[in-house]
Amino acid sequence: MQAKLLFQCDNLKLPIHYNNIVQGFIYKNISDDSFREFLHEKGFEYEKRTFKLFTFSDLMGRYDFNKQDKTITFKNEVSLVIGSIVDDFTNDFINSCLKSNDLRLKGQKIKLKGVEIDNDNIENESIVVKTLSPVVTYSTVNIEGSKKTIYYSPNDTLFSKQIKRNLIKKAEAIGYNDYKDRFNIYPLDEKKMRKRITKYKGLIINGWNGLLKIEGDKTLIKIALSCGIGAKNSQGFGCITVL
Repeated sequence: MQAKLLFQCDNLKLPIHYNNIVQGFIYKNISDDSFREFLHEKGFEYEKRTFKLFTFSDLMGRYDFNKQDKTITFKNEVSLVIGSIVDDFTNDFINSCLKSNDLRLKGQKIKLKGVEIDNDNIENESIVVKTLSPVVTYSTVNIEGSKKTIYYSPNDTLFSKQIKRNLIKKAEAIGYNDYKDRFNIYPLDEKKMRKRITKYKGLIINGWNGLLKIEGDKTLIKIALSCGIGAKNSQGFGCITVL
């Protein structure tokens, strides 16, 4: 399930690298204490990996960008898309935001004005998607005793392979076993893909925005739309929507 939440704000000022702020806002507004602790501290396990199984978009709305102090200020409204294959998570977050009289993002008051729900009913095995936050794929290698992160661009063959492998692990983590081992993703137009560098708690992360073509199993596509593609979804990466 995906949900688009529209918030009313009054010159909401944030640092341009705000992923950890939005992530904290999401965790804070999960009313079920035990579920919030489970997601934050543990997550869904598969082999040696854990998955939070949710993602969120960049903030969207009319804004001013201050290059000097590296801030972004949203004027009157700001939207956020949040998605998860676990419907209870999405419903809890929405209800919490609806009931709260004191929603705050980095200490600034906001108010939920409306919600649009998309249940990701997939009818085709071929779709075009638009990224709502950068897609990140990478490997960690050991070079001369030190670890190095290698990020992949959409024209690397490992870009699609990493995303497919990640989706299969997510499917297994939540007990989905009815999927077929068929998935491919590639840019609709390589020249229009845009690299995006984001800082998350001091770590520099390379991702890509643009239009992507997805072909494959409907279950894997549903997981991709619900909880994101690639890595670091719960940090605000890999959120996509059907074009």
